[in-house]
Amino acid sequence: MSRTAEYLTDLAEDAGIVAELEALTAYAAYVGNAEYAVATFEDAYEGEWDDLEDFAHDRLMETDDEYRAAVEGCRGWRPQLDMTAWQCDYFHASSGHVFRSL
Repeated sequence: MSRTAEYLTDLAEDAGIVAELEALTAYAAYVGNAEYAVATFEDAYEGEWDDLEDFAHDRLMETDDEYRAAVEGCRGWRPQLDMTAWQCDYFHASSGHVFRSL
C-alpha cells in the first residue's frame, strides 16, 4: 500500500468513515486535499456508474415523476440530457465513482 493510501486510510479510520479506499482515493485526487476529502466524502459520494449520463438518468428516474412517466410511456426512448449542466454539479471519476460537488 502506498504512503498516500495509508495516509487516507488512517484519516478515514480516525474520522470513523467506512469507505471504499478506491472511491476515497478518487475523491481525494479530485478535490486535491486528503483531509477535506475525508471530511466531506460521505456527503459527496453518490455511488458507481458506467458514466455520468447513466447516473443522471437513474437520478431523474428516482426523483422526477414527469421524467419517469415520459420514459416509461415510450419504451426504449431515452431523452437527451444536458450533460454540461450535470457536470457542473457532479464529477464522474475514471474508476466509475460519482461525486456531488459541495
